[in-house]
Amino acid sequence: MAKFKFRTWQYEAAFVSVVLAAVAFFTGNDIKEWIGAAAVLFSFMHAQVSDRMAEAQAAMPVPSVECHSKAGRYFLAKESLWLVYFVMSQTWAALVGVGIFLIYPFWRRYYRHLRPLAKK
Repeated sequence: MAKFKFRTWQYEAAFVSVVLAAVAFFTGNDIKEWIGAAAVLFSFMHAQVSDRMAEAQAAMPVPSVECHSKAGRYFLAKESLWLVYFVMSQTWAALVGVGIFLIYPFWRRYYRHLRPLAKK
């Protein structure tokens, strides 16, 4: 029988899940925070896929999606605006999510430094 091997994206999602669950629990344990935590988790997982697609495009000699390099700038602009909105609305799980999202590109850059994609 084949042994199950956890993938990097699964470890990342598990870590983010634990952080968001702790924030939701310790900031009142109300439904608003749990919904925010779930929304952040799925937004994070979407960002994981988007980031990996942008990495794959960047590794191609001629990318098939020419605007792939704009993903990072749009990502930072979006998270900066969400930061202001979440502070104003005092949604703590979502605010912690902004921090996770802002740290994630640095983590991926470090990860790709350790495990570079092969050029195609």
